[in-house]
Amino acid sequence: MLTTLFIILLVVVGVILALVGAFFFYLYWWQIQRAAPNLDQDVVFSGLDQPVEIRRDKHGVPHITAQSEADLFRAQGFVHAQDRLWQMEQSRRIARGALAEIFGDAALDADRFSRIVGFWRAAQQELETLDGATRQMLDWYAEGVNAYIKARPGRLAAEFNLLRFAPEPWRALDTLGYAKVMHWSLSINWESELTRLQLLHQLDPVAAAELEPDYPPTNPITLEGVGSEEVTRLLSASGLLLNQYDAVRQWLGVQQGGEGSNSWVLAPKASLNRRPLLCNDPHLALTVPGAFYEVHLACPTLEVSGVSFPGAPGVLIGHNADIAWGMTNALVDVQDLYLERAHPDDDTLFEHNGEWRPAQVIEETIQVRRGKPHVERVLITRHGPLLDGLVARKELPAAMRSLRVALRWTGHEPGPLVRAVYQLNQARNWDEFCAALADWSGPPQNVTFADAAGNIGYVLAGRVPIRTGNLGLVPAPGWTDEHEWAGYIPASELPRLYNPPSGIIVTANNKMVGDDYPYFLGLEFDPGWRAARIEERLTEKDRYTLRDMEELQLDTVSKYAQALTPWLTIIGSEDPWEKAALTALRRWNFRMEAESEAPTVFHYYLTTLREMVFGDKLGAGRAGYFARGSNPLFLINGFLLRAETHLLELLDNHEQSVWYMDAATGRQRTRDELLQEALARAIKQLRADTGDVTRQWSWGKLHQVRYVHPLGSARLLRDVFNRGPFPVGGDSTTPNVTRHAAQLPPGLVQVAAAYRQIYEVGAWDRAQSVTNLGQSGHPLSRQYDDQIVMWREGVYHAMPWGEEAVRKATAHRMTLKPE
Repeated sequence: MLTTLFIILLVVVGVILALVGAFFFYLYWWQIQRAAPNLDQDVVFSGLDQPVEIRRDKHGVPHITAQSEADLFRAQGFVHAQDRLWQMEQSRRIARGALAEIFGDAALDADRFSRIVGFWRAAQQELETLDGATRQMLDWYAEGVNAYIKARPGRLAAEFNLLRFAPEPWRALDTLGYAKVMHWSLSINWESELTRLQLLHQLDPVAAAELEPDYPPTNPITLEGVGSEEVTRLLSASGLLLNQYDAVRQWLGVQQGGEGSNSWVLAPKASLNRRPLLCNDPHLALTVPGAFYEVHLACPTLEVSGVSFPGAPGVLIGHNADIAWGMTNALVDVQDLYLERAHPDDDTLFEHNGEWRPAQVIEETIQVRRGKPHVERVLITRHGPLLDGLVARKELPAAMRSLRVALRWTGHEPGPLVRAVYQLNQARNWDEFCAALADWSGPPQNVTFADAAGNIGYVLAGRVPIRTGNLGLVPAPGWTDEHEWAGYIPASELPRLYNPPSGIIVTANNKMVGDDYPYFLGLEFDPGWRAARIEERLTEKDRYTLRDMEELQLDTVSKYAQALTPWLTIIGSEDPWEKAALTALRRWNFRMEAESEAPTVFHYYLTTLREMVFGDKLGAGRAGYFARGSNPLFLINGFLLRAETHLLELLDNHEQSVWYMDAATGRQRTRDELLQEALARAIKQLRADTGDVTRQWSWGKLHQVRYVHPLGSARLLRDVFNRGPFPVGGDSTTPNVTRHAAQLPPGLVQVAAAYRQIYEVGAWDRAQSVTNLGQSGHPLSRQYDDQIVMWREGVYHAMPWGEEAVRKATAHRMTLKPE
């Protein structure tokens, strides 16, 4: 009897184990691993004119060789789909506002945002204006994507299998829609305008204007060319704001009392090998897969290497045989809000110069997985869409609640951005480089330049509105023509710099022109702490090497911390924990290193001070002033580091200030009293978060990077799709940017260098680069995450150019063959 029961038990256990094994086999192989492509298998591609060779290095970086541009862009679409089709699908769904169709109600707010702003509507308008050659290029690219989709039904990407849907064919419109999303993600100001209104509602105009710090006088301006030329620094940010606030009071009746990146270029005289050095590390929100895809494209009429965006043809940042370029976000104001007066009896009519004009009414139907469709009613005035669905009226000043808020954004207008990228890829010299960027209609970018002949330069590229009566700092009345844009700044009049005497150009989202520049560009520039550190390093010696450039991209010294820490350590304490914290700060070299305790103490102290000085006085404007955006898809914010820079201004100049007051009790504090109380609160909070062991204070234990995939929230799939967390150094003020959420304890890093490139211009086989994750979007591929450790440790891989170098680096080879 016992033997029979034992046998039955063994059979039951065996069946259970077999079922569990079968389930995991089904999940991990059939659903996930089976989708990974074979990079060494030739493929028949019926749309090709001639064979195309694709050679990949060990990191999966493709070097594509075709006989025509048509086949080259088809092949680029094919390899993008091979490695990143899910990412491309997600991108176009963000643009269309169609995430809820696959993710359900959790994604509905994101879809409503996209439908209201109108990414897809803007892309459709742009599609109608494309010239024939640009449209042809997009169609060739789409043919390549669709060839891959057609060739591998059920084996495209794990995400399609797990979510149980198949992608639609790719279209030129999808590329343009994705471009509009990227344009928005790098645009600023509309939330800044609302924040300023909230601050004005909470404070009097003088106090609200004081919250805008001036650009630090010792920090660099791009057109100075590292000391080559001094520019005028006259304007006061608070003065500009006070004038704007006074105007707001007049037409709103407000009563008193109530999204970084680094790039620099060195001329031959500053380079050991007497060739220009060009470096770039664009900073973007951390995503899985990563934002960029490395590629080398070659055919008889075009050869270019660098990074692309999956979903779009060409190379965005990189080099060709003659020139190299890098980009940083210019943070120029390209968004304005207008307050519209609606008809009292018809909410589709809006006042304009004393007459009632109809708005366009669109009903956007959003499909929701396992839910009822949602209908979003969108009204579009002459300025743009109303943001009623995005802006909670109860959060606005009372005088605004009877008005409607409309958005004007340069991205709503059609432009030749795709053509600009193609022309940039083809440019051979400074003149052709500038001509290509004259077509740049995307988010304004600081574009650095170097050519093999030894020239270096810089151009601000993009459409920048000309503002006359309205600076675009706060919402303007939309019922008259007094606050309209007067066109765009001509490309020839945008800031540029060519061969400065110093031989060095630095751009790090900092202010690019002096106050004598004839056009207003905005106030939301980075305060320049990173630029100051980069310039400091680039003036330490006469000649630099590639290794010097690597070290600079990994530099974790904070010039902001260097300026603020003397104030933090000017006081004393008898408390042993506070003594330990002060000792760490006094011995600190201002490096935000993962192993160091001082950065943790610094950030706890800083965050506490910021809250005590500003947070308890700003009301509804608090989140905006602390650079916390309203949409998790778009992290850029015009108020980044604004509070921190103004805090330093106050401590530098005022022993007593109304900002030092305890808002809850009205108790006035001196500067020293404020610092003493902030230290005590900060260390109390630090001990509560980490325990009474100073070893737990190391920056890397709290400051970490984690790569989170949308499907990684499911427990069973977490270890398949997600990576990390990993300790990292740096912060938002260091050249090695790792920006975290400004809270205690510090949140995970949100923004970091998505890609690093270093070029010795002309010696293209010495090019080196690294991304922050990997080339592949397939989670069980080795190339999904093989660059993480390289990115963290400051290691680069070669990006070969010449035929011999490419041949030596080849680890995988496939041929696309026409039928």
